[in-house]
Amino acid sequence: MEVINTNNMKARIVIMMTALMLLVSAGAFAQKRESKKAPYGEVTFVTNLHCAKCVKKCNATLPYEKGIIDYKIDLDSKTIYFKFDISKTSPEKLSKAIEKLGYTASKTETVPESK
Repeated sequence: MEVINTNNMKARIVIMMTALMLLVSAGAFAQKRESKKAPYGEVTFVTNLHCAKCVKKCNATLPYEKGIIDYKIDLDSKTIYFKFDISKTSPEKLSKAIEKLGYTASKTETVPESK
């Protein structure tokens, strides 16, 4: 007759149950985290940028404004595009940041195409 070691079996069951609970809770945490993503806004400004030095000056400051998610400058069309967290900034604040650098900032409805 074979003797079964119940202590070893109980330990395995406890380990398996713990691992299962961790996997289930990790999945629930991931779902909650995704649902908390802040809504974002997009805005494009027409500016009076005219050279590579202007672009360099903007690149040194504007991408680091609070709430910026994405940022693009198109020198040919003289536009600056922002994708931003609406809970942290606004088009008005971004316009002021451009003007603070010495450039004009006229809001336009055009959003640049992805290249």
